[in-house]
Amino acid sequence: MEKPVIRVENVSKIYDMGKVQVKALDGVSLSVNKGQFLSIMGPSGSGKTTLLDVLSALLRPTKGEVFVNGKPISKMGDDQLAQVRGKTIGFIFQTFNLIPRMSALENVMLPLWFAGKPVDERKKIAEKILEEVGLGQRMHHKPNELSGGQRQRVAIARALATNPDVIVADEPTGNLDTVSGEQILELISELNKKQGKTVLMVTHESEVAERAHETIFLRDGKIVKKEKNGKRRTKK
Repeated sequence: MEKPVIRVENVSKIYDMGKVQVKALDGVSLSVNKGQFLSIMGPSGSGKTTLLDVLSALLRPTKGEVFVNGKPISKMGDDQLAQVRGKTIGFIFQTFNLIPRMSALENVMLPLWFAGKPVDERKKIAEKILEEVGLGQRMHHKPNELSGGQRQRVAIARALATNPDVIVADEPTGNLDTVSGEQILELISELNKKQGKTVLMVTHESEVAERAHETIFLRDGKIVKKEKNGKRRTKK
């Protein structure tokens, strides 16, 4: 049986807010298999983003363990964790998080620089991915010269630069108009279906969540429901 790409066991996360402690996650256990498209929903304050950050090794849990490709990460140092993220996970954010002074091409080349790739290889990979996401004619433009949908495509290209196993998307259509949002969702779905990328996506919109194979619902830091989605099914 194939091991999960990411697994969390009895994970809790408590934020210390001075005199008050806030339990953002409360004993969550979850496995994410290779090629799965999982969406995470819940009301504000339910722990959606915290769970996504724990699953993607951005945030250490207060209790419990996180496994990435079968390896426990709780005792890893910051450098080790950064290596795990760099090799395994690509991030897509609602606010794009592009560097304004850099062109689209330079933004996509950046994670390859962190990965130690030579400049010629960085440029070749970034150009290819930008072509694939439909920005071949815009790769030398800076973020402020691009539409919201185009900026999110740059962010997706950047997430794909190191060829990660997992794509993590936090409200990827939240700042986009309906048409651009639909195009971005279609692109993410294609990455899952055609390239076999595992996708973890937080959203507050049921129509967006239905793109996934399965949706989990959080409330008060706990998983209260899991639901298979009718529109799509995991390929056998």
